[in-house]
Amino acid sequence: MRNSVPVRDAFTMVELLAVVAIIGVLVGLLLPAVQSAREGARRTSCSNNLMQIGIAAQSYHAAFDRFPVQLSGTDGSTVEGRDNDRRLSVFVALLPFLNQQVLTDSIATPQSKSSSGGYDDMMGMSMDMDMGMDDVYWDEELGDWATAPEDSGEDDASEGEQPALDYLAGGPEPFQKDYLPWSTEVPTLRCPSDPGWGDPAMARSNYAVSLGDGIEAINTGPMKSVQGVFVIDPQLQTETGAAMRGVFVPRTVTRRADIVDGIAHTLLFAEIATDLGDRDIRTNAAIGPANTVLRDNPDWTRRRDLTEPERPMFWRTGTKTLSAISSKFGRGYRWADGMPLFTGVNNILAPNSSMILGSSSDDSAGIFPASSRHQGGANVCLADGAIRFISDSIDAGDPAAKTPYFGSQAQNNKSPYGIWGALSTRASGELVQADEEF
Repeated sequence: MRNSVPVRDAFTMVELLAVVAIIGVLVGLLLPAVQSAREGARRTSCSNNLMQIGIAAQSYHAAFDRFPVQLSGTDGSTVEGRDNDRRLSVFVALLPFLNQQVLTDSIATPQSKSSSGGYDDMMGMSMDMDMGMDDVYWDEELGDWATAPEDSGEDDASEGEQPALDYLAGGPEPFQKDYLPWSTEVPTLRCPSDPGWGDPAMARSNYAVSLGDGIEAINTGPMKSVQGVFVIDPQLQTETGAAMRGVFVPRTVTRRADIVDGIAHTLLFAEIATDLGDRDIRTNAAIGPANTVLRDNPDWTRRRDLTEPERPMFWRTGTKTLSAISSKFGRGYRWADGMPLFTGVNNILAPNSSMILGSSSDDSAGIFPASSRHQGGANVCLADGAIRFISDSIDAGDPAAKTPYFGSQAQNNKSPYGIWGALSTRASGELVQADEEF
């Protein structure tokens, strides 16, 4: 009788290893495709957000016959927190058109501090408050905050009486962290590809207004503060008119009729990446020379050994950056702040280029390129509402060319920054059509 062959009831080690190897290869092949599909979905979601912002701007224009103003808000007091020093971004005015009526109402309502921190924690200021400022309210016809006239009637409070509320309608400066609206995330302002979240930021924005292709007056517009009240300064007005050639001009009303180059040829908004605290050249600004030097040499950083040789998208250790001044001064860290560091772009350098400031403060002028966490470019919104993905390799002209400012060769001429610069100007005589993807 023959011996029966034993029946195996398990895999051999070699077979198991072969199966594991096959599975590993399949995962390796599928994972990039899955990640690409996910990023494609995130990029589409980002485009939809930008489209909603563009529609909100058009709706605002239809309601008030003008675009919202970058660096707008209240003034009238020299005391910290009693007004917002005309420093708010356009996104504050766009809140009602972004389905954020609750947040709008909160800003329009005087309120007390939401925490015990207050001014001492944020800015080292005294807790004494100027309670004599006139009431501020949202004017539906103007589409902006306005100051109510004083009431001299007999029912006024006695001279020694002070109201209990700490923040007036319109809110304080957008860096006041204990003012809850300024620390409230607005979902439409966030790109799903950007992982930035939480401290040291307040509430982030991945979208910014187009300010043109200049540097001068980008952080002031035509106004300066005189004892807490912002007034037109003739010199700043001249500088603003020459340098600020985008649709949004700081502290200045603009309308669709001002876009002489055509709404299909001019940017309204562009995408920006927010800072992750990792010395990224796009989100952590290098501190360069003074504005008067930087305006004539916007390619300043490329001619210096400031980035890591192995990682050119990151600053070299020892490069002076804004985060060294304060970790709170990151790109896109405050959606309500109209300073260009937080919600502004100028089309001087191509998307995802380095950010450079003319001084070591969060309200500095400088070079603020568009940027994103998408591979190879950034989304933009044109004045006709169209969304385009602009490649990093778009024609950006001569990065060493002087920026437009009063007395420069670029003043009243075509942008020296190629197609990219031409897209940012509203009336430079350049009818550049944005294709589906540059």
